[in-house]
Amino acid sequence: MARKRCAVVLCGHGINDPLVSTLMLDYILRLQEEGPRMDIMLVTEEPGEATIPDVVAKRLADAGVRWAPLRYRVAGRQFPQKIRNLVILVFRALWFARRYDDRVVVGFLSLAGAYASVLRSLGFTRSVIVNFEPHSQYMKDMGIWREGSFKYRVVRYFENRLVRNAEVIIAPTSAVVEHVRALGTRAIVHGQGVTIDVSANRRQEQEGLRVRTELGLGDRIVLVYVGKFNGIYHSEDQYLRFMERSCSADPRIAHLVITFPEHLAAFRKHPGFAELQHRIILHEPVPPPDLPRLLSAADCGVIAVPPTPSQIFRSPVKSALYWAAGLPIFIPKGVGDDWWIAQERGIGIVVRDLPDLDPAELRRAFEDLWEGSRQELRERCVRAAYELRDTGLMVKLLRRSM
Repeated sequence: MARKRCAVVLCGHGINDPLVSTLMLDYILRLQEEGPRMDIMLVTEEPGEATIPDVVAKRLADAGVRWAPLRYRVAGRQFPQKIRNLVILVFRALWFARRYDDRVVVGFLSLAGAYASVLRSLGFTRSVIVNFEPHSQYMKDMGIWREGSFKYRVVRYFENRLVRNAEVIIAPTSAVVEHVRALGTRAIVHGQGVTIDVSANRRQEQEGLRVRTELGLGDRIVLVYVGKFNGIYHSEDQYLRFMERSCSADPRIAHLVITFPEHLAAFRKHPGFAELQHRIILHEPVPPPDLPRLLSAADCGVIAVPPTPSQIFRSPVKSALYWAAGLPIFIPKGVGDDWWIAQERGIGIVVRDLPDLDPAELRRAFEDLWEGSRQELRERCVRAAYELRDTGLMVKLLRRSM
């Protein structure tokens, strides 16, 4: 006898990647734990050995979620691996779903959304795409792919295909909503920025004070950045230029950069680092549960992406993390919806671009931002995080869509 309903949830990253562990994995676990439950198979592409902490394995089992990892080498040839994984995925997904009447496929981000569009054509009853962004446009605008290149054309084809085939698309910005509707989708389109567990990322005031003491920050104005450099982000050289200009604007400004070892090494080797090193603290990444402690030591969070035309499609996870920690954001104009949210709600500073920052403009912006109570500013940031970017909002959408 056929059972009622199942879902195959597809992620193009490893299960321990923060994009999965703190986002899509959290969404489906909360969905299952709050109920009503359904049988779910979670598929991830693992860059290394496919292992998870015992506590996560138990939570998956208790929630009725079966994990089905696929192998994926980041350093290997990309396209053949994607084809191989797609073939394996098709067989696994069809076998898993064979006894169910209602088969839902959920694709998280654009690449997994492309996989989802294939399964939708092979007998799945609904396709739900979460946080769709036209990734091909990012790569073209940043000069990483040429418009006529094979990669660009293939990815663009599948992006358009998944938009046409989906029943539900959760679009992270108003520009993405307009984009998918312009392509002629039949899907129900919901606008929802990338969400996080705001309560788990709330500001930790006392811990923040301890970190400031540990790092010797004193009463400095600390600008923090968490994440990668290069590719679709600013380079280390561009970010150092931003640090130079911001430090020249106010002698109290210091920078905390939390990033991967290869980027830390690039900063230390940069010719301009020596002059600023007394105002820069470089820190290796920490597990997601430890991040609020570091963010709570800062005064403002930086979004380090260049304002290329396609950045209107982006919903930075960092904005939500910064706001949850009570930090106003420092963001270039044109980055998703966050730049105008920051402006309208008074929870950020909007500039043209980081490397071209005008020091005088920054001084005026800080004066305007901190004109009132610092505590009131932090409360506005946290309120915006709950109202706009909390995972509870995403879980409600998924429950309606799946």
